Amino acid sequence: MVSVDKPSEASRTFRSHDIPFPLLSDSDLVMHKAFRVLNVVDGKMVEKYKGFGIDLEKSSGRDHHIIAIPSLFVIDRRGIVRWAHADRDHRARPSMKQILEALDGLKI
Repeated sequence: MVSVDKPSEASRTFRSHDIPFPLLSDSDLVMHKAFRVLNVVDGKMVEKYKGFGIDLEKSSGRDHHIIAIPSLFVIDRRGIVRWAHADRDHRARPSMKQILEALDGLKI
């Protein structure tokens, strides 16, 4: 998993949610830009997030007000994206069946 949060925040999230896989930090948005999974949050939404106790600037250590579009990529050992899912609607997620089919389709 790759987060837009700064390393210390990503580490805190990792520890507090008992995540069973690596959590990487990309607060400079290098990978997020490459994969085109950026969601620019407007001022009104920034304030709404703050109302929920979410401070985007504190979390990322930046003032870019960008969060990641929820996405999943299946990348083979050569670095080729073999399957992808990205949707601005955080509720639209691929099913486990879709993910397993994508993984089964890899020729390892």
